[in-house]
Amino acid sequence: MYHKCGHSFCHLCIESHLNVNEKCPLCRSYTGSPIRNRQLESLTMSYVASRNLSNAYYERMKFNQKKVLLQKRALALIYTGLKDKPGQSTELCNLVKNVDDEELKSEIRSQVRQQVGVGLEHVGDLENDTVTIRLKNSTR
Repeated sequence: MYHKCGHSFCHLCIESHLNVNEKCPLCRSYTGSPIRNRQLESLTMSYVASRNLSNAYYERMKFNQKKVLLQKRALALIYTGLKDKPGQSTELCNLVKNVDDEELKSEIRSQVRQQVGVGLEHVGDLENDTVTIRLKNSTR
């Protein structure tokens, strides 16, 4: 994937970075929507094929896609839960109480820790489910 600034990144790496910061990690310019770098993808696929790494590469790609999807689901649950209560705070336990998937619960907790200071504010211990969180721009 590459951005308006011209820098290229692994899809998983840049997606994870953009969940926390909307600027390019190298030049700090605003990235906008990433564009697929087909030339880099083609080079990567040629390298993978020439080294007989196809199975390992595709397994890693599947794992990475699952990880990015999990991050996006967690962020959607966090921000949807808070957006429905503008100006109000909620405890982390309220965001995860109706989530049955333990992996998703864990990712929600992880994303809350990453989003503090970016899009969220908190009161209390971030390692505890009773931490209170709210959207950063909401009024108190």
